[in-house]
Amino acid sequence: MPNTIEQYRQAKQDILKLHSVAKKELVARFNELANELLLIQQELREEFGVKLPIPTKPRPSRAKSTPVKSKAPEPKKPDQKSAAVSSEINALEKRLALHKRKLEEAVKAGKPEKAIQDRIYEVEDELRLAREK
Repeated sequence: MPNTIEQYRQAKQDILKLHSVAKKELVARFNELANELLLIQQELREEFGVKLPIPTKPRPSRAKSTPVKSKAPEPKKPDQKSAAVSSEINALEKRLALHKRKLEEAVKAGKPEKAIQDRIYEVEDELRLAREK
């Protein structure tokens, strides 16, 4: 008759095995989904000209429940703050690309590049702060 300590040790070994197998399966599933997401993103961009970023934060899922009858839904108004932030981000990304091109040209021409690198760092900082808004 196995005693409690042996049962505990056996259960611990079983849990460790399950843990490692589950980790491998989750990583494999994640990679499958990531590949599928990239393929869909590429197809949307090539076929329809739609450029969607890969989400970094999960969207909260809505629990399915019985629909509650309410008044007619109000039309949604565009969020001007998010539109302003996205336009600011786009402008900063363009400035960053411009400065990077200038840096490449300066390196090829053998000109001093310190000032351009400083501007790139400044724009990258501004971009990071704008994305955190």
